[in-house]
Formats: sequence, C-alpha cells, structure tokens
Amino acid sequence: MSWLKNSTLAKKGITKPEGDVLVEKIPLRLKPEEEVLAREIQRESARVWNTVMTIHRLFWLRYGIWIDEAMMKEFLKGRFEVHSQDVQAIVETYYECWERTKKLHKEGHTEWRYPWRLKRYFTPTWKVTGITAEDGYLRLSNGWKKPPLKVKLPERLKGLKIKQVQLVWRRNGYWLHIAVVKPALEKVQGDIVAAADPGEVHALTLTDGKEALVISGGHLRSLHRLRNKTLRKFQKALSRCKKGSNRWRKLLEAKYRFLNWVEAQISHVEHAITKMAVDWCVERGMKKVYIGDPQGVRKQDCGRYHNQRMHQWDFGRLRDFLGYKLNRHGIALEQIKEGSTSGTCPVCGHYTKQSGRVFRCGNCGFSGVHRDVVGASGILDLAVNGRFTEGRDLPRKVVYLRPSVLAPVAKKCRKAAAA
Repeated sequence: MSWLKNSTLAKKGITKPEGDVLVEKIPLRLKPEEEVLAREIQRESARVWNTVMTIHRLFWLRYGIWIDEAMMKEFLKGRFEVHSQDVQAIVETYYECWERTKKLHKEGHTEWRYPWRLKRYFTPTWKVTGITAEDGYLRLSNGWKKPPLKVKLPERLKGLKIKQVQLVWRRNGYWLHIAVVKPALEKVQGDIVAAADPGEVHALTLTDGKEALVISGGHLRSLHRLRNKTLRKFQKALSRCKKGSNRWRKLLEAKYRFLNWVEAQISHVEHAITKMAVDWCVERGMKKVYIGDPQGVRKQDCGRYHNQRMHQWDFGRLRDFLGYKLNRHGIALEQIKEGSTSGTCPVCGHYTKQSGRVFRCGNCGFSGVHRDVVGASGILDLAVNGRFTEGRDLPRKVVYLRPSVLAPVAKKCRKAAAA
C-alpha cells in the first residue's frame, strides 16, 4: 500500500473491516466477445502504467522534480477508457514499487531497478465502486466508453462482501482474484508454544514438547513425480512438431490443461496439510508456533534427482498457507534457522549426520525416535532456550497422519447419491 493511501486512511479513521479479507481465485470460461473485451481492458491498463512511468521519469529528467501520487491521479483523471478506480489502483501500484525500490537503495541494495519496462498488457483492478453483485453475477464496470464485464459468481461467494477484483491472465486463460471479507474466527486463548519442522518426505512435524504430529508428504511427492513424467512426454512430443502447427497447438493446449489440473491438486493437498496442522494447534491452545527455515538445503549439491526434489519442494508456499490460517485464530508464526536440529542428539548434544528416517546418535548410541520429531524438538529448544539442551525430554506421544484429500465427484454420482 502506498504512503498516500496509508495517510488518507489514517486521517479518515478507517480501520480494518470486520472479519478477514481473503483472496479467492476463480478460473473463467469467457465467450469470444468477452475475451476480446478482457484483452482490450488489459491493453488500456498497460497504457495507463506506461503513461505514469513516462511522466514520472520525464519530469525528473527535465525539471528535476518528482510528481507525487495525488498530482498524478489528478492529471490522469478521465483520460483512459477504463474505470477511474482502475487508473487509481495502477498509479498506487506504481508508486508502491517506486517507494519500495527507493527504500532498498537507501539500505544498500542498489541492484534493484526502479520501474522501467513498458508493458503490453497489465492486470486491471476493480475497487468497490466499480463492482456490482446482483442475481448471482459479478458486474465489473469499465467506465462509460466500454461495456461491463459480467461474470457468474460461485455459490460459496454469494452474499459475501467483495473488496477488490483483479483480472489475471494465467498460462492459457483468465482468472479472477476476488478479495472477500469472511467472518472472523474465534481467537485462541492459550499460552503454549510449539515448533514445526517442514520436510520433503514428511510435510510438517509439529510438537509442543509433550506430543508430536507427523503429517505425511507422500501425496505431494507423487503429484510432483506425475507432473515431471507427464511434462517429459509433452516436451518430447512438442519437440517433434513444427512450432505453430495444428498438432503443436493441440499439444500445447493439452499440456496447459494438465498443468492447471495438477497444480490445483497440489494446492488442495497443501491446504489439507496446513488445515490439519492448524486444527492441532487450536485444540492445544497454542499462542505461538516456531517454524524452521530449510533454505540452506537448496544450496547443497546431492545429485540430479535429489536436487530436483529439493527445488520443487514448495516449503515457502506451505509456510504462507500455515501463517495466514494460524493468524486467523490469533496464533503467531515465527521463522527461525533450523541448522543441525535434525542431527543433534537430545541426550548428549553430539551432532551426527543422519541417513535414515530413525534418528541414530554416533556418540552415545541413542536411537528409536523419528528424526523429524527430534528436529521439531530441536527447533523448539532453540526458540525457547536459545541453544540445544542436553538430556531434554522428547514427546511421549507421536501421531502419524496423512492429509485427508477430497476427491472430485461426478455429476451422475451426485445425482445417484441424492436419489
């Protein structure tokens, strides 16, 4: 959010809306004439971005002054064939990027560049005044010079307050990103601290010192393998076709359809994993969860196939999902370094490089505990005590679970079940 928007909201006394603002992503199936309209809106939005960037730079080069955000909005008013709120949103986005880059330069990160690239398409944004929800449809106004874009709303979004809508092109089609206000969840009233150890084999391991939960990542690994194998077949077939031919276009469309499907499956499993972790934390009244940062594993060269698994491991997205879900319950998530946590013995404190799933100490011979449980316990020890404590107690109860994934049901099956 730009400085102008922050200061304006503060002066008006506007606070956060009641409830939680979440973004719902919806794929669109537009008619040919609707696709033409969407493309024209994107082009006009790009023209707004290019104009803002050009004017901002030109005034500095010619007169040595930077035009502020309010003056830019006033100058561009009524000059483009999109909704006025879209123009304001683009101006705010530009100044937000510019201010962030300026701050990074002051901190010494001079490799970051100010906005400079001219765009052919740009993501349009509709605010509250340009959005109308009626009869199960979402009407997105484009000013008086262009017809509105009308989209059918899913059942789960009907009746919810919509704060903002963006039209996004993703891979081979348009998507709507809708910011909606959902009812706030009850905050957890507890004082327990827990730790989470993310992993590629076991997606998350959580412990509060007394109990531990190990959530399997096998389903995620199988989806990644399926994506790799299928993409290899598509790329091999595409390499034998002439670019632009009918066969090439059909293969490319099939490839995109598969990628959309498999990525939706991966996202669903990640949501299921984090939902199980959040439920576990809420039941035990957690107030804070420490999660390990495994960023260093990607810098290690452990062979072609292992490196591929590490680079496809979406621990950052899993952490983001876990963070916003915990935050809705009033539980804080803090990231700390997890170096040596899975290999340091909880009994003698000696570090041993592990090769299996069961922890084995090369110094005192301690073993019999899952190494991810030892890792989560080590993260909790570092977070609470600032060091590894010798002779610490490990969780007495360890539960192993697989994420409960909902399978899609065909229309015929649903009708038969209803009958």
